[in-house]
Amino acid sequence: MRKTMTAYLGGLGPAEIEAWSTRIAEYLTATAEWRAADTVLCFLSMPHELDTTPLIAAARAWKKTVAVPLMEAGEIRFVVLPPGAGGHRRELAALRREPAALRRELASLARDRWGIPVPDPAWPAIDLARAARPLVAAPGLAFDRLGNRLGRGKGYYDRYLKRARAGARDLIALGICFSGQVLEEVPHGADDQRVDGVVTEKGRVEGPDAATPAASST
Repeated sequence: MRKTMTAYLGGLGPAEIEAWSTRIAEYLTATAEWRAADTVLCFLSMPHELDTTPLIAAARAWKKTVAVPLMEAGEIRFVVLPPGAGGHRRELAALRREPAALRRELASLARDRWGIPVPDPAWPAIDLARAARPLVAAPGLAFDRLGNRLGRGKGYYDRYLKRARAGARDLIALGICFSGQVLEEVPHGADDQRVDGVVTEKGRVEGPDAATPAASST
């Protein structure tokens, strides 16, 4: 299944990724979970996957604290992304303008072997105990309508979500992905952490009829 979903993402063009990523940001910012959160924990994108810069720009526009993942010793630590230029308006049109400024900021960061921007280790770690209803925008290769999530096989987010939920009872995790990544069923085990909902470029996935199968599993 991972090979199938990786191939699906690799077949998307830049224009599709940009347009759909912006729509996902628009739908996510319309949710009650977004409005309630004062802190957004969001991944930084690798090539050929959903672009999170519109979402991060939106969080800045809403004056939310933004934290991004830093890998240390095989585990995720979220650090606070410093406030940058732009991000001062909530209008949907701003979601289509302000990511360009954010991309320039992220361009100054080093990249890891997967092409993902690497946050500065000196940035302060997020303190979830002080956050009000923190929201995790969780990545995944695939999700299903029950919130099961297929990652890339390392278990980073499953371990992080387990720790974070133990320390922050009000934490909400929403999977964000393209609709072609929403399957009828995703394999899962006892150590896997479900997300509390899934948002795609078509809106929020609700119930069995909302699931949109992509390619079959391999």
